[in-house]
Amino acid sequence: MIMVTLDQFWKFLKTVRKKSFTELVLCLFLLVLIFVYYCVDVFYILPCTYQLPSVLYLTHMLSLTFVVFNLLTNFLAVMYTDSSVIGKLLTVSEFTSKEDITYCYICQCNVPLRCWHCDICNVCILTRDHHCTFSTTCVGHYNRRYFLWFLLYLSVASFYEIILIIYYIYYKVTIKFSDLIVLVPFQSVLTGFHLTIGQIFVVLLTLNVIAVTISSLLLIYHLEKVRKGLVCHEKQENNYDFGLMRNLETVFGEKWYITWISPFIKSKLPFNGIDWQSHIIQYKTK
Repeated sequence: MIMVTLDQFWKFLKTVRKKSFTELVLCLFLLVLIFVYYCVDVFYILPCTYQLPSVLYLTHMLSLTFVVFNLLTNFLAVMYTDSSVIGKLLTVSEFTSKEDITYCYICQCNVPLRCWHCDICNVCILTRDHHCTFSTTCVGHYNRRYFLWFLLYLSVASFYEIILIIYYIYYKVTIKFSDLIVLVPFQSVLTGFHLTIGQIFVVLLTLNVIAVTISSLLLIYHLEKVRKGLVCHEKQENNYDFGLMRNLETVFGEKWYITWISPFIKSKLPFNGIDWQSHIIQYKTK
C-alpha cells in the first residue's frame, strides 16, 4: 500500500514539473496567501480582539483551523487525484455504439463519452469538467468532488476573514481616505511606497472581497451544473441527468452528505466515468 502511494506521489511530482511557470506561480501564491491569512488571524487579530485564553478565542481558532484544513486538503486532493485515462482499462459495454467512441491520436487510445483531451495536461480526462489553473490540473471524474468543496471552503474562509477584518478595523484601526491609495499601485510608487497599518488592512480586505466574489460565483455556476448532471463542456443536455440525489452521488459519491467534513472520508462513486451509455440504460430501466 505504501509503495503504491509513493509511486502515485512520484508520478504527481513528474506531472508538476511539466506545468507552466505561470500555473506554478499562481498555485504557490494561493497556498502562501492562505497560510499568511491563517497566521495573521491566529497570532495577531484574534489575540488582539479576545483575551487569552477565552472561549471566544478558542471557538474562532478551532473554526478557522477546520475551514483552513479543509481548504488546503481539498485543494491538494484536486492536484493529487488523477482523473486521466492513464492506467485505466477503457472497456465499454454492448450498449455503447461505435459512434460514441472517438480515438485520441495523442494518447493513442479510444476515449469514451464525456472524455476530452486537455492540451495543457496533454492527456485525456475522464468526465472532464475544465482545467483549473490554480491547481495546475484538470478537474474530472475523480477529483471534481474536491474542487467543489475547495470552492465552498474558499468562499466561507474569505467571508469569515472579511468579518474578522472589519471587526478588528472598527475597534483597533483607523482607516484614512489616503490609505486607499494603496489600491492604485502606480500612484503608490510615484508618491513613495510606505505601508501603514491602515493600508495593510485595506489590501487584506480587498483581496478577500475579490476572493469571496469570484469563488461564490464559481461555486454557484458549478453546483448548477451538478444539479443538471452536466460538466462545463455540456450545455442543456439531459442524457446524464439522473435526478438530484443521483447527480450528487455521481460527483460526491455514496456518502455525499458527509464528504464536507474531510476529503479523507471515502465515498465510492456509483459510476466509473467510462461506460456512461451503460449507466444511462440502467437508470432508464429502473
